[in-house]
Amino acid sequence: MTDGENTTSGSSTGATSPAESAGTLSPPAAVPWYRRPWFWGLLLFLCLLLLAAWLVWKEWQAAESRRASLERQTAEARQNNQAREAFLLRLRLLLEKEPCDIQRELDTMTPPDGVVWPPLPVAPGQSPADAAEAPAVRTPLTPQSAAAAPPTSVAELLEQGTVLILAQRKEGLSMGSGFFVAPGYIVTNAHVVGDAGQAIVVNKATKGLLTATVLRTTQSGGRDFAVLQVRGAPPITPLKLAADIKRTERVSAWGFPGAVTADDPKFAAMLQGSATAAPEVVYTDGAVSVILQRTPPLIVHTATVSQGNSGGPLVNDKGDVVGINTFIKLDDESYRQSSLAIVSASLADYLRSVGIPFSQAAPASQAPAAQPAMGGKP
Repeated sequence: MTDGENTTSGSSTGATSPAESAGTLSPPAAVPWYRRPWFWGLLLFLCLLLLAAWLVWKEWQAAESRRASLERQTAEARQNNQAREAFLLRLRLLLEKEPCDIQRELDTMTPPDGVVWPPLPVAPGQSPADAAEAPAVRTPLTPQSAAAAPPTSVAELLEQGTVLILAQRKEGLSMGSGFFVAPGYIVTNAHVVGDAGQAIVVNKATKGLLTATVLRTTQSGGRDFAVLQVRGAPPITPLKLAADIKRTERVSAWGFPGAVTADDPKFAAMLQGSATAAPEVVYTDGAVSVILQRTPPLIVHTATVSQGNSGGPLVNDKGDVVGINTFIKLDDESYRQSSLAIVSASLADYLRSVGIPFSQAAPASQAPAAQPAMGGKP
């Protein structure tokens, strides 16, 4: 029949329609988690977060290390300053006591920070004095070239000609005295400079710290001499070496004893880097007690000297050098101190032997106008 055929034909057509065919397809496959964009984005974010945390931690560690180092340095500086102040306070209190008490207490004072002021060596049979100490010195400053005014008195002559000497030895920074014997040449004790190859010299006439080269030293045959050469020093009138010395002759010692110099505000300013500050040279007077005929002869005198006077000049009333202060001798029973200096004649012989120029004063028996003797040139 026509209607039945139409119905069958319609049913057959519906069985193959696109709608029925689509309903029979499989669902799409799932994408693995490790191939999904959000996973890799999250992983990258976590890596960046860890990197930032590590960088912050490293910076914090460095800051803590710097802070700890700064605290250590501050604590050390505070301790050094306290020790220095305590040491200077003891020196100030010592100045109010008798000289014999000063010497005894200086022998027992404990150094604050590794800087040594060498004592005058004690004569054979005596105990050597312990070294006092001072703050470290800064890098030498460039001296000014202004010339020193010519001296008009013995005091001005000795103030210009006597210098403070600082030398870096293996034991620490030592302090002593010295004096010009010729333009650019300074004499001191060998035990002041020790094994140092250079030293620093200063006084008010040098207009600042000068660097000196240690040319010669000797500690043989009873001699204790060192020669320093200074380049760029302003013209300073050198001291003359006296030809002779007699018992009872009035003499004076010039130099930089630590017990006095440490209390000088100009010395403190110099240590802080002042370009023009220089401590005052210290003067003490006395008389020649005896001249010991040893090799070389020694002058025993009553002018007070102590640590820091080593290498300084002992002069007569004309300002001529009769000896170089080198030793002290202490009598524990009488609390008496004897000061000893090597005669200038021995120093003159040594300067001639090593070719260092110097001027020698005319003997008292000769006319003042006599020409000074000169040592050989180096």
